[in-house]
Amino acid sequence: MLDIKKKLFNLIENTNKIRKISCNKFVFHFLFGKKDVYSQFKVNIDTKCLVLVQYPGAETKGLGGLIAQYPKNFEILCLTNGSNMLEDINPVESTIIKRQQFQDVMKKIRIKGSKIFDIDSDTLKNQYSTFKKIDFSEADYIFVPNIYDNNIDTIALLKHLKQALKDKEYKSKLKILMYESDFALSTFDYYVDISTIIETKKKMLKEYYPEDKYPKLTEKITGINAFRSICLEGEYCEAFLSFTPDEFIKIPLI
Repeated sequence: MLDIKKKLFNLIENTNKIRKISCNKFVFHFLFGKKDVYSQFKVNIDTKCLVLVQYPGAETKGLGGLIAQYPKNFEILCLTNGSNMLEDINPVESTIIKRQQFQDVMKKIRIKGSKIFDIDSDTLKNQYSTFKKIDFSEADYIFVPNIYDNNIDTIALLKHLKQALKDKEYKSKLKILMYESDFALSTFDYYVDISTIIETKKKMLKEYYPEDKYPKLTEKITGINAFRSICLEGEYCEAFLSFTPDEFIKIPLI
């Protein structure tokens, strides 16, 4: 079976068709020989996690429970400033509000390190010179948004990381983990039980999405965490899809 997968992948690669393949995780699992085994994500005292975020709040949607459980193990880098995220508010004011929300959430959960870059929404694709300055050398895990998010800054973030993995040094055992922010993963292999800290995640979400302006949005976002728990431990879970750097670099992007 693995020999068939290898031949198929070589055929696709040799015929220069790989970039035309739909970005379907089941296809990647098939091509790379990955197994549908769910493992609980473990954080040890010295585990170092770097989270790359396409806009303020995406980190809380995707792994707010995990980072709130282990704030000393995480560094959060938000690559854009949210300049176009608030309707009927000019970009400058939107940037101020979203920056403050991000900083407030990071402060409340006492995250080890965090930064929000001064890059306007939808312009990250032009900022590799800034992105490549990020130090990846100490990270055991790099968390990135789901490729299915279909957001211009998400695609730019993933493209920049692919290039950075070619240009920069990183640990030999580094893993790239995709998280769910705007769209659900079609499959996953790591999960975290966040049942004991779900109320903290809800408070974090409400900092970005107040109930008076976004009725029931927090419940809808955490609904995916409840759904994930159907076949896993706990009442609420966050799920992730992992790749080695070599696997991640081979993922075709539009």
